[in-house]
Order: sequence, then structure tokens, then C-alpha cells
Amino acid sequence: MDPKMPNRCAAPNCNIYTDKSDVPFFRFPLDSERCKQWLNNCHRSDLEPKTPEELHNSFQICANHFEPSLICRDSTLRTSLKEGAIPTRFDFTSHLNNPSGHKRNKRIREPAEAELASLKKAKGDWFEDDAPSEVKDKPGENSATCDLQQEEQKREDVANSKAKEILKVYFKETLAFTGFSIGNDANPNTDEPMGDHRGQQSLNPICVEKIDQKEVLQFSEDLMREEIRNSLRLARFFSILLQDVTNIEGKDQIPVFIRSVTVAGFPQKHLMGFLPCYADAEGLFYMLLSEIRNKWGLRMEHCRGLTYLTTGGLCQKMKDLTSRILQEFPQVVLAPSDPYAFNMWLIRSMPIPYIQKVVNTVEDVAKIIRGSPDLWERLEVKIKSSYSHLKGEVDRIIEASQNTWEYGVDAFQTMLDILEPFLACINEVCSAANADTATCEQMAKLKPILKNFNFIITLVVLKNTLCCVSILNPSLRGAISISSTLQYTISNALKLVNKHLQEIAIFHRKWFSDAVGRAKKLGVEVARPDESSPETGEAVATETPLEDFYRETLSRQILQYLVAEVKRVFSTEMVRILRWLSLVPSYMADHNFSIRRDKVADANLNNLARPDTFYDELGCWEVKWRHASKRRILPTTVFATLKIPDIAFYPNVQSLLRVLGTIPCVNAEADVYGQYNMVLERYQSYLKATPEDKRLCNMAFVYVNQDVHFNVEDMVESYVEKHIDILQFLHMDDEVIEMQPDAEPVSENDGNHTLKENVQETQEEPQDIPSEMETERVGQPKLPATETNKEALKSALQVAVTAAYNSQSRQPGEASAEQDGEVEDSLKYVSKSEMEEVLRVCEDAVREGILVEVCGQF
Repeated sequence: MDPKMPNRCAAPNCNIYTDKSDVPFFRFPLDSERCKQWLNNCHRSDLEPKTPEELHNSFQICANHFEPSLICRDSTLRTSLKEGAIPTRFDFTSHLNNPSGHKRNKRIREPAEAELASLKKAKGDWFEDDAPSEVKDKPGENSATCDLQQEEQKREDVANSKAKEILKVYFKETLAFTGFSIGNDANPNTDEPMGDHRGQQSLNPICVEKIDQKEVLQFSEDLMREEIRNSLRLARFFSILLQDVTNIEGKDQIPVFIRSVTVAGFPQKHLMGFLPCYADAEGLFYMLLSEIRNKWGLRMEHCRGLTYLTTGGLCQKMKDLTSRILQEFPQVVLAPSDPYAFNMWLIRSMPIPYIQKVVNTVEDVAKIIRGSPDLWERLEVKIKSSYSHLKGEVDRIIEASQNTWEYGVDAFQTMLDILEPFLACINEVCSAANADTATCEQMAKLKPILKNFNFIITLVVLKNTLCCVSILNPSLRGAISISSTLQYTISNALKLVNKHLQEIAIFHRKWFSDAVGRAKKLGVEVARPDESSPETGEAVATETPLEDFYRETLSRQILQYLVAEVKRVFSTEMVRILRWLSLVPSYMADHNFSIRRDKVADANLNNLARPDTFYDELGCWEVKWRHASKRRILPTTVFATLKIPDIAFYPNVQSLLRVLGTIPCVNAEADVYGQYNMVLERYQSYLKATPEDKRLCNMAFVYVNQDVHFNVEDMVESYVEKHIDILQFLHMDDEVIEMQPDAEPVSENDGNHTLKENVQETQEEPQDIPSEMETERVGQPKLPATETNKEALKSALQVAVTAAYNSQSRQPGEASAEQDGEVEDSLKYVSKSEMEEVLRVCEDAVREGILVEVCGQF
């Protein structure tokens, strides 16, 4: 296919176009081997210099060149090829009977010429003499018929192209309106037609009437899914991210995200879909496998990471699900979920109801403080008054309370520090004259929870136990400084937790004493929980001392849980993957550019691109950075290393770093647009902006994955293939518009007549068929479209807009006689009806500009 004509079949002697035929087209494959086979079979030597990516983006082959058994339908929307399909049906002889195509013969390779020579020799002399005469006779006989058919076909092709362009614009505007309304909290409703009073003037009425918006979302979801699937296949390795349960389409579902690293070395995250919560852990396991294998065409053998984030009663179910996945696929590692630090994620996932309640309360306090500037100012004053006698404490606490501190390693320490000042601010904020009602209600609900001894002692115990494992957080985030001491750090953390567990009586006595002192300072009664014990979930023995009760039901359970989870997260596979941080050049510089083979030698062969050259490649990698360190700044992170220009010359190192970048907990350095972090933000925005009864899975999928760019033309072709009659409706509508006479009244004022003609020119709607109104204008001279008329139109537009603005914004009694006179003088040129016409043109222009800007996101 000629690069200037990407809508034509790339096969030689094939004149089928994408916009003139219903024959399906297939792009060249991205796989280099298959792409080479396609190219060799096509005999297109002129395309050999092009890369598989260029061929995939610019060239395609129609279905006529494939065996029918290789073509199948994935669904009612798309036609696809079976895996490994190769085009084999080509015609390399038709150019002999078509002298006009002589110039195209140059692009056919030498084997085709040899075949033609043998064919001519076999057929004899008549092939050279008789056949051309027959070819010359037939065009002469049917020339008139052919001309009519070609002209008719041309008109039909133009009409089809115009109709498809209308569909393309409508689909873009539909997606743009959907994303724009969600982003501006407009509560989008797909049941309400988009061609209402808000957008009817800009949308085609046939499209509004005949096309269901839900179906448009479904088509876009299918195309987005195909693009994401292709991207994941190129990335190869991926990780699964399960987020907290949400209510969508009337039922509780678990959103499933997927993380991978692009060929260019950037992290990417996509929303895959939703899993229902009604199933048990085993049922969720098989549904997740079906989603990944059958719906997305991925292999779980390429999965390298898994994380989950959940609250409430689903904690135990999600823990069982992850255990089942880790058991079935040992190459998968469990990692903490963004945005939580490692120790906070462990407690967030702990299946004890009261622990969950404490973590929820801490997050609620942080959100209230961030959402109320007045509360923060008062809290800052209280912190200064409470800790002014301690040197450096005021600055430390204020700095620790910034940003999203509730997800950090010291969240419970910060909560204890601000607990007393926060309680002191509650009464002040609620009694203020300008107090926000919603904030006061939230603080009133939190006050009895905060002034409870169970809450205080839980904070104290969590603060002291989680500090034992907080030293592991930098290693999971990809900090290269601790790579050399990773095993030592894990051992130290486990030893520290076990020491607390062995000497729990001594440690807990200190923690209990600290909690009692804080409670008395706040005026909180030190008492055991109620008989029902909703906090602990266990029966409370009244004869047990309070200190012993909290030691057994709180401190011991937390420490035992931490030991088990640290061993589960820092498995042998996780330690092996984190050791690959030693391949980052800045780490190598700290160790004299020497890679310890024992740190990377145990790499799983499935993670390597070329296992046979692995050790030789490591030696070249060392030499490269030993010399490069003298003239350039060394990369300091995984993703910075993946972006160096010659990383492809080190395929094994690239593969290991891409696996490391796939792990969910490793810091994802997004590109300049921050697309990776924006995916989860868009998901939260959709949940916040859309009521539960209006949420749709496909709308969430399209909105969250809006950074995925798909071809809208493919969407149009799929829709036309399913709804063939839509083109006929658009053809009929176009014919009605062309034949409809202009019934606008003509003003007797010559200036208005000139304005009307120029407005019609700006709208580009020439009327070729004479109408009754045009017969009345025969006696009126038609002014040419000169620069004077254009300036007159410009002045008329300015006057109309100014007059409309003054009439809307001016209050009664404000306008002076002089202003009224100016308006009247200016309106002599534009009557009321013409002013409405001009304002309508301006409105359409503004709307078109907004749509162009918003549609750019899709």
C-alpha cells in the first residue's frame, strides 16, 4: 500500500479500499517474524526498510488474501484472524492484462517476474498477440456503461465517506461529553439523550435519535480493551492490583487494575474490570483467572506481582484469595498497595474489626484537617501551645501533619501527637459563627470515638509494634541504598518483632502505662470494653486485669500477625527480585562498578530474554558504566535506567529491570503528564461524581482509561458493520438538507441582506436549488463578498454581542441616555431577528471550539 494512501490494501494488484468496500482489513502484525512473513508473501520490496511498528500503523491487507478458515469473528463487532495467520492468496499476473498498472509492477519482487516468464513461455505466442486485442475490444463496447457505473460508485463512495465522518464526529463528541461531565461533577446520565437543549444544535439529529449512547460506550470499551491488550502483550510482564470494594451497577464489586512497563520504559496502569463480591475466595480465584486468560488473553505465567487493598469484612476473604494465587503461581510476589507504606498496609489489611475501625478513624481525621483551612490554622496554634516547651517538637509535628500523613510509616505517632490539640479544636470550630455545618457534624461523630480508652491504647500499641517493620519500607519502594543489606534488614526486622513477642509482658507494661497517662491527661475514663466487646470481637472476662486483657487480645495478636505477614511478603522470590536493584548504575558506582554475581545469578530463566548470554552481558554492563561515569550523570532509579538509549543492547538487564518495575510497591516514576498516578485519581473522581444508581462498568472503564488512544475510524467501521441501515438514514438526511429551501425572511434593509449572505458563507451551506425566496430576490442586487462586507459583518457581530451583553447585565436605571443612544445607533444595522441569528452563529462557534478542545483527550 502506498504510504500516501493508507486506506488501500497493501497487496499488489489489489484495488480494494477500506472506505469503498465491506471487506474486512487487517493490519500488519507487530511481531517481527510474522510481519516479515506477511511482507515476503506480498512481494513488496519497497516496504522492506520499514519497521514492524510503521507497517502496523500505516499498512493493512484485506481479507481476500487469507484463507477463509483463518478468518473468524470474536464477536458481533469485530472480525479477527486466527493466531499465526499468514496471507497466501495473491494475484501476480493481473498486471499483464492491465497496461495502466505498468508502473506498479516495479514494486513486485523478482520471484514474481520469474513466475510471469515461465507462465508466458507455457502459454505460447497467442498470449502475446491475441489477448491484448481482446482487452482492447471490451473497453470500447462497454465504455458508456463503465463511466456510468464509475460515476455512480463515486457518488456512493462520497456519500458513505461523508456519513462515516458524521458518525466519527458524533462518537468523539459523545465520549467528550461523557468525560467532561464526569470531570465537572455533572452527574452524567446515559439514559438522557445528548441531543437535548444542551447539545442538540451541535449534534446530528439522526445520530441522536438512532444511536444508543450505551452502545457507543460499549464499542469504545471494546476498542480500548483491544489497544490495552496489545500493549500488555508487548510489555509481557504484569502485576494485578485489587482495590477496595465499591458499589457499581447495584452490587458490590472489586475493581481490578493491572500494572506493566511499556517498551519505552514507562509504568502504566489500566482498569481491567470488576469482580463480584458474593463469591468466596475460591470462586474469586477462578473468576480472576477467567478474566485474565479468556477476556484479556494474558498468561498468568507472566504475572509477577499481586497486591490488594480492602477494608471491613472482606479482609479475610482477600487474604485467602491472595494465598490461593501465591500457592498456584509461585513466581508471583505479594506487595503492599499504593499509597500505603508497608507497615500501614499490613495493619490496613489485618482482619480484626476494631483495628479496621481505628485506621478508618485516623484517615477521617486527616481528611477533615485537609478539607478545612480554618481547622488547620486553629490546630497549628494548639500544637504550638502544647509542645512549645519541647525543643524542635513543634516543627516536627507540624511537618509530619502535612500532605497524606495517614498513609506514612509514622501515621499512628502523628495521630497521638495531634490528638490533644485536635480535641481542643473541636469545641472552638463548632461554636464559631462561620463554622461549616458538614465539618461540625463529622467532628461531632469523631469526638466520642477519640475520647475512648480502647482507641487510645490501640494507637499506642500500633505505634510501638509497627516501628519494628517500618525499616523494611524503603526496600519495597525500590531504594537502591539498602539493596546490599536487604537480607540483613529482613532478619533484623524479624528478630526485633520476635524479641517483642518473647518479652511481651515487659513491653506491654510500658505501652499500657503510656496509654493510661494519655487518657488521664485527656480526661478519658480507663475502663474495659463492654460485655458485647464489639471492638475486639471476643467475650470479655471481667475478672481478668485490664492490662492482661489488652496484652492478650491486642498486643500479642498484632505481633504474631506481623511475623507471619513479613515472612509471607518477603518470600524467596521477592528477595531475589529486590536484589536486581544492584543493576542500577548509581548502585554500581557505590560498589566500584562491580556486580556480585550471587545477587543476580539465581534469576528465574523465564525472566531473561537471552539466558545463554546473561553472564557475558553483565560483564559488558559493568564496563559500560565504569567508563560512562566519567562523562555523564548516572541513572539512580529503575525507570531512569530503562530509558537510556542503548538499553536494548542489554536485553537480559532490560528484562530484569522491567520485572522489577512491574512490582506494585516499587515507586512508579510517571512521565511528564503523570498518567500512571492519574488512573487511580480518575477512578476516585468517577466514584465521587457519579451516584451509586447511575454507575456503569463500561462508563467507568472508558473514563478511567481515557489515556488509551484508539482509532475512532475502527469504531465507525465496527458500528456500520453491525448497523448497516445507519448510512442510509444519514444519506436520506443529507438529501433532505440539500433540497430544503431557505425560508428565512429577507429584510428590506440592504445591510441586513448583506449580513444574511455573509452569515450563510460562514456556515458554508450554499443552496444550489432555486427556491421561492430566491425568486423574490431577483430584483435586488447581490453584493459581492468583498473586504468591506467582511468588515461590516465583523462589526455587526461585535455590536450584536455587545448589545446582548448589555441587555443582560444592565440593571434597571443604570443605563444613561447617552448609552441608550449608542445602543440604538448600533442596532440600526442589526434588527432583533438578525441579532438572534448572529448570536446563534457565535454560540455554535464557541461550542465547536469547546468540543475540539475536549475531544482532543480522546
